[in-house]
Amino acid sequence: MEREIGIDELVAAMKAVDEAGRLFEDALAVYGARGPKRTGDDFKVAGGPVQTLQGAEEMARGARRHLADLALIVGYAAAGVEDPVDGRIEAVRKGFTGVSVGGSRMARPLLEPTVRGLRLLLTVDLFEPEFREAVEEVVRAEKATYPDPAAFRVPASAAARSVARPA
Repeated sequence: MEREIGIDELVAAMKAVDEAGRLFEDALAVYGARGPKRTGDDFKVAGGPVQTLQGAEEMARGARRHLADLALIVGYAAAGVEDPVDGRIEAVRKGFTGVSVGGSRMARPLLEPTVRGLRLLLTVDLFEPEFREAVEEVVRAEKATYPDPAAFRVPASAAARSVARPA
């Protein structure tokens, strides 16, 4: 059974997601100013400059998209028009993947604006417990976990086959 969600709760969520997005964008600006180059093998390093920048981008972009989704729902509700897309409330209650995916890429310690933005998301009653748990995992994580360095290793058997090819 879906619980009733009022405009006030949606607006509170919008304000929190908006502020979190601004904080994520502040952190993104800091990471971007460091000038990481998206070339070479830097993208293969979990917590490296390129992955950290990409993680910050995913958090900021995810917050902005989620804010737009919330605003659409609030607009329909304020107008007294039934939302024409079934399941939209359930989708916004699940949060957005930019937090967990972005956070798994980022170097630790996280910048202060990122931590403040994440903690702000934890205050939103609208979000399901699974999303809050994902946010808490990002805050607690001691290091970046994506990408897994093993993903870039060529198995010895495959390497041997490529070297032993007849001409």
